[in-house]
Amino acid sequence: MSVIGLVTALRLETRAVLAALTRPRRIRPAPRPSWVGRAGAHEIVVVQGGVGRDAAATATAAVPAHVTLLGSVGFVGALDPGLAPGDVVVASSIVWDEGGGARRYDVAPALLETLRRVLAAVLPRPPCAGTLFSTQAIVAGVDAKRAAYERYAAVAVEMEAAALARHAVQHGVPLFALRVVLDPALLSLEGLPPNLDSSWAARARLATTPWVWPLLGTLHRHASTAGDALTRALRASLPALDPP
Repeated sequence: MSVIGLVTALRLETRAVLAALTRPRRIRPAPRPSWVGRAGAHEIVVVQGGVGRDAAATATAAVPAHVTLLGSVGFVGALDPGLAPGDVVVASSIVWDEGGGARRYDVAPALLETLRRVLAAVLPRPPCAGTLFSTQAIVAGVDAKRAAYERYAAVAVEMEAAALARHAVQHGVPLFALRVVLDPALLSLEGLPPNLDSSWAARARLATTPWVWPLLGTLHRHASTAGDALTRALRASLPALDPP
């Protein structure tokens, strides 16, 4: 039996992942919120690390050393203007800035092909395979999204995969990234308070910022769509994955 480790950032992502598993249960004690379940013949360990590269690096300490495959799963912001909320993105490569230059991790072709084949059979729209840009700062504005799209030729942006790519290289474990679009390229997130998923203070400030409420309503609808799509994608793809 192979063991697949999945790292999420947000509770909404974790819930969607757990819904795709058979008999998930919480692991206690654990350095980070962690669960174990099954998908086909695989044991699946899920670690919720939090948002950002540092949080993801910390989460890797809670991933069992004997995993045969590592996955970065959750939501992304679209950079490609053709992507819509709920569209599934599978990374062919992950790119990030480090030491004044760009670093790149290429996903094994066998993993990418398996994901594309399995997902094309179950999704209403074929998955988008392309470069995933992993950043340390939120890319919120429409102009910033367009600039990242043009600079990195990336289809989507997130904040954790670079840390997982470094861990994968250091420990000799293959990595894949399966993400679902939350915010489209033409939706600006500027003005949205940070840390909404974990900060009660940030949530309280929303009472005094009514101009943000329409954006939150839009993101709430998109999150429901993205969560359902993530569950559907993982339910189909996890049983089919094997280390290349």
